[in-house]
Amino acid sequence: MKKILLLICVFGFLTNSFAKGYKIQASVDGLKDTFLLLGYYFGDKKYVVDTAQLNSQGIGVFEGDSLLNGGIYLVLTPSYRYFELILDKDQEFGFETDTSNLFKKITFKGSDDNIVFNKYQLFTAEMQKNKAPLIKNYRDNLKIKDSVGISDKDKKKAEEEIKKVKSQIDELDKQIKAYEDSLLGKYPENLLSSVLKIMREIEIPDYPRNEKGEITDSLFKYRYLTTHYFDNFNFGDRRLLRTPVFQPKIDDYLDNQIIQIPDSIIVEVDKIITLAKADAEIYKFLVHHLFMKYQNPKIMGLDNIFVHIAEKYYLSGEAYWAKSDTAFMNKVKDRYDKMRYNQVGKPSVDMTTFNLGYFWQKLHSINAEYIVLYFYEPSCGHCKKTIPKWHELYVENKLKEKGVESVLFYTQADTVEWRAFINQHKLTDCINVFDPYQNTNFRTFYDIYSTPVSYVLDKKKNIIAKRIPPETIIDLLNRRLEAVKPE
Repeated sequence: MKKILLLICVFGFLTNSFAKGYKIQASVDGLKDTFLLLGYYFGDKKYVVDTAQLNSQGIGVFEGDSLLNGGIYLVLTPSYRYFELILDKDQEFGFETDTSNLFKKITFKGSDDNIVFNKYQLFTAEMQKNKAPLIKNYRDNLKIKDSVGISDKDKKKAEEEIKKVKSQIDELDKQIKAYEDSLLGKYPENLLSSVLKIMREIEIPDYPRNEKGEITDSLFKYRYLTTHYFDNFNFGDRRLLRTPVFQPKIDDYLDNQIIQIPDSIIVEVDKIITLAKADAEIYKFLVHHLFMKYQNPKIMGLDNIFVHIAEKYYLSGEAYWAKSDTAFMNKVKDRYDKMRYNQVGKPSVDMTTFNLGYFWQKLHSINAEYIVLYFYEPSCGHCKKTIPKWHELYVENKLKEKGVESVLFYTQADTVEWRAFINQHKLTDCINVFDPYQNTNFRTFYDIYSTPVSYVLDKKKNIIAKRIPPETIIDLLNRRLEAVKPE
């Protein structure tokens, strides 16, 4: 009987050890009979994971049977004021704070990570407070220095003030860096250290120069940045996913540091995804995030990157977690099929249509320096404004005489409606075509799910622009035509 009791006790001890979850004791002076929310960052969004009910003394607990994923979490009041804390291996601790100043009044018990984190936040907040008036002073004097009609005396005074203030700002930045360096040295495995490393800007050496001081490699800094930008990233640390710095830093690199040309970005996307293979969760996150990021990009032509990601990672099966989701994969395949045929910089798909006289009209048989192809339907409210506007600019800029053909593709089959629209807006100087039997598959090849939609083709029938308004088309064509104008 004693052996049985001993086994039960041992089993109970082991069960409690392995079943350890999280327990965060909360005490908030100034709140009573209400609740707190525990949230976390994921990508660029925030999610709620738990709720703690506070009693009449403002005391409550966040509690669960399983450990939460490591990351930076938020504790929110009913009025959505919040402060941050770190959750990592040790998830049993407590905190006390006051509604008069949640951030400054907070104290932690039983969590060294959060004591260090809170001290760092208080330190940087004080530093930023000290820097704010200096930065304002710096900017104000820059405006004075560059203002029109300023006297030499005032300009010199502003320049001296700029130099002095810049020195003060640099000194504060040095203090911040020294503090962060000390944290990195003392707590190399702490999540805060991983976050601080990501936040650090890469120090780029100056351009190489010859004996005369002339720059010998104008792309040196760009290449250095792209080579070393991720030196401080630990792609094997999945805790970074649940911080407010990981995704924004990736996006900033792709949006602001890299030349916004599809081929250049594709190289960097593949590099990032390769680095992300250090951790399965980070790998999944970045493949999906980058896939969605470039599905509807703000910059024309960057949807080429979506096509690349869909093909290389999803349709190839490399994104193994998505293979069993038939509905999702069908959507990927459908979107891929509708985008891969109309990428900027790639050849357009030829189409054989009917013109007004019911004669065959092949798109690629049109001899022109440029072709502006517009898909439209007369009953579409936007088309009623866009097509006449485009035609007005086409005539006004004498583009036909300059070798530009305007092809207006009517997407429906009602010839009465079609002819009436052409006559009403005097569009007979354009090449008017339609596909009454839907043989061209234009909706897939040119991704036509709404109208109007424009494409600009060059002499070789390559797509050089798409989905841009008439005014932008005119600017594009005039610039190109002017560039080849004989002297």
